[in-house]
Amino acid sequence: MTHFLHRGEDWLFANPKIVLAMVGIITAAFAWQVPKLQIYSDFNDLLPQKHPYIQVYNRMKENFGGANSVIMAIEVEKGTIFNEQTLALIHKATQGVDNLPSVNHNLVSSLAHRTVRKVSLSPEGGFVSELYYDSQEPKYTPERLAKLQADILADPAVYGLLVSPDLKAALIRGQLNEGNVNYPKFFTELKALRDSLASPGHKIYVTGNPVLTAWVYTYLPEMVAILAWTAVLLATLLILYYRRLYGIALPLLGIALSTLWGLGFMAAMGINLEPLSLPIPFLIAARAMSHGTQLVSRYYEELDVHKNAALSARKTLEALFRPGSLAIIVDAIGITVLMLGTAPFNTKLGAAAGFWGFSVIFTVHFMIPLALSVLPQPKKTANGNVVVRKALGTFMQYTGGTTTGARVILLVTFLGMAASYAFISRVQIGESEPGSPLLARNHDFNLSTKAINERFPGSEELNIIIRTDEPGGIKKPAVMAAIERFQAHMMSDPSVGGTKALPMVVRVFNRLTHSDDPRWMQTPSTAAESGGLMFAYMASSPIPGALKEFITPEETEANVVFYYKDHKATTISRATAMALEGKKMIEAEVPGVHVELAGGIIGVNAAVNQALHRDHMIIIPTVLLLSFLLVAVYYQSLHAGWLMIFPMLFATAMTYAYMGWKNIGINVNTVPVITVGVGVGIDYAVYFMDRIREEFAHSRDIHKAVINAVATTGYAVSFTAATLIAGVILWIFMSHLRFQSDTAMLLSFMLVVNAVAAMFIVPAWCVVFKPHFVTATEVDGDGVIQEKV
Repeated sequence: MTHFLHRGEDWLFANPKIVLAMVGIITAAFAWQVPKLQIYSDFNDLLPQKHPYIQVYNRMKENFGGANSVIMAIEVEKGTIFNEQTLALIHKATQGVDNLPSVNHNLVSSLAHRTVRKVSLSPEGGFVSELYYDSQEPKYTPERLAKLQADILADPAVYGLLVSPDLKAALIRGQLNEGNVNYPKFFTELKALRDSLASPGHKIYVTGNPVLTAWVYTYLPEMVAILAWTAVLLATLLILYYRRLYGIALPLLGIALSTLWGLGFMAAMGINLEPLSLPIPFLIAARAMSHGTQLVSRYYEELDVHKNAALSARKTLEALFRPGSLAIIVDAIGITVLMLGTAPFNTKLGAAAGFWGFSVIFTVHFMIPLALSVLPQPKKTANGNVVVRKALGTFMQYTGGTTTGARVILLVTFLGMAASYAFISRVQIGESEPGSPLLARNHDFNLSTKAINERFPGSEELNIIIRTDEPGGIKKPAVMAAIERFQAHMMSDPSVGGTKALPMVVRVFNRLTHSDDPRWMQTPSTAAESGGLMFAYMASSPIPGALKEFITPEETEANVVFYYKDHKATTISRATAMALEGKKMIEAEVPGVHVELAGGIIGVNAAVNQALHRDHMIIIPTVLLLSFLLVAVYYQSLHAGWLMIFPMLFATAMTYAYMGWKNIGINVNTVPVITVGVGVGIDYAVYFMDRIREEFAHSRDIHKAVINAVATTGYAVSFTAATLIAGVILWIFMSHLRFQSDTAMLLSFMLVVNAVAAMFIVPAWCVVFKPHFVTATEVDGDGVIQEKV
């Protein structure tokens, strides 16, 4: 294989201008596509579409609403909401929510909305359906306000759910039609509505998944600014490190080319750029620069020896082609493994980032040496930074370069991995705290969520479908009773704040038809009676689909809603466990009845968390396994594969320990970050390992080989780590999105640990165990380093 690669290098350097021209033409083609790239977030992309919960959710959301709901609450500071000013404010808010972009007008709930009505009997015995609050009516007298309050207290569909138990707040819910929601427009109109509602003595709270997404969109200008400042920081590092034109310009050119290839590919394939994933593409670009710095650093080393630009460029690619291309391929495949995830978001990100990472072979690994071979030779050929290189060599000489020091390093590594378990066990799949981890704990969104959950049963919904085999089956008394038993079972969970289902409507209407006698607030004994009450309820309403939120037109499916105050991983796990237990109970008791999970934000997150557990158990081990196999095949040594994986295992263990310590959960946003971070480790390790082989082939002394490798490659790797950290570190200090700040901190930690692990573990292992694939190397007659036969 070594000689095969050598022949490939011969062709490249025989035709450098042709290869560079091909790279330029392909870059121009991708650049042409970049203006078509779209930046937006699609809620459905985050959901594991093949999960049974999501399949139920997709089926039910048209009838019963989805998980993409906006929730607004108006709270009065003194007294109750039953005064003219507050009721007028609630009506204005209701109309405003109903008129927001993408809102489903039939799935808006509020005591001032046309779909929420009071039904009563007229003196003649007919049904009368009227609005609870009618803005067109004359002034509300104290008597009318008292009557309105009494009517709401008597309606369990309004009191507690849309009006707080202390009567100091009212809730307005709106469901968004899912798809390509224009979040900036949605947020602009929502903000204008909220500003228009500002009134002395009143507080306005707004929460819900589309509100969260819209808040994220408001930080896009900040993200662009951070990216720009990061580019400036990277350029500054190059200037300080090299202070030479090629050392500055060529790595930056590599970033530009790889970025155009990556973004152009996304645009050509119709893949949108997800705002929350912006740090990942930029990290890939920074990794492109890190490979560029390895090449330029090696070029200046060779130039110091040979004093010939073309020969030095050729020697650079000969020395780094194997480790560089291997690192790039493993990086790209490691990121592509994200496509094994169950959410479309993972598939898109894996395809786009995988191609982007792989393109570095052409835009950096081939481009820079070939460009150096045709560019004018630098006037200054002496290599700088000698002091730092000597310092690294001296440090290694007294630590990992000795047998005792190497053994201590390996012992500390194993002890560290063992100790990390205490923190790894704390890592949760899903959210670990109330509110959203995307935003600061004191952000308006999280404060609004907390306020609404304190005053109402909860803003987080769990929707369960009760399905019967035959049309009209929901009306049967046994099914009605089963629904109520299921509700009672779920309500035994103290985290459930309330529930809503069809039997409650039937009970209330049954009482109404019997002179409002409380003794008749029960479900009828026959399906015909229940059907009659349901028909009377619908007929009494001037609004079509009065029962749409409770039952399908065929009366085969009923929607049962439960309200929770948060969607923490523990809450969701307990809710699904209770629901599955209730499902088993009901299906055993009533033949032909099926309980199906799950919709609402709780049901959707339950599916996401379960899919994440599956994805996580597949993606990370697959990355490690593929890295092992690729390195083992590349070097034709299982020991080489292990030596690459060992530092990655240590860094991965430390990463999860850090997450457990900082209470960072594994969610749809963090899995790609972990995957990218895990792959970084092999970049460092493979460069060290290959340099140790090269040094040993010349010196035949493993201790000298390790010391020289750290003195040379160690310096380049240190700068590489610095550039990668620079690619994310500004997000820690400049981003107001807590998720991006925490992610940048996590990535910085991973990058440092990976660099330290590669710099110490790989040399220490080589000193202690003297792997055959390292100690059996020699320089053949062609100057090619290969393993002895």
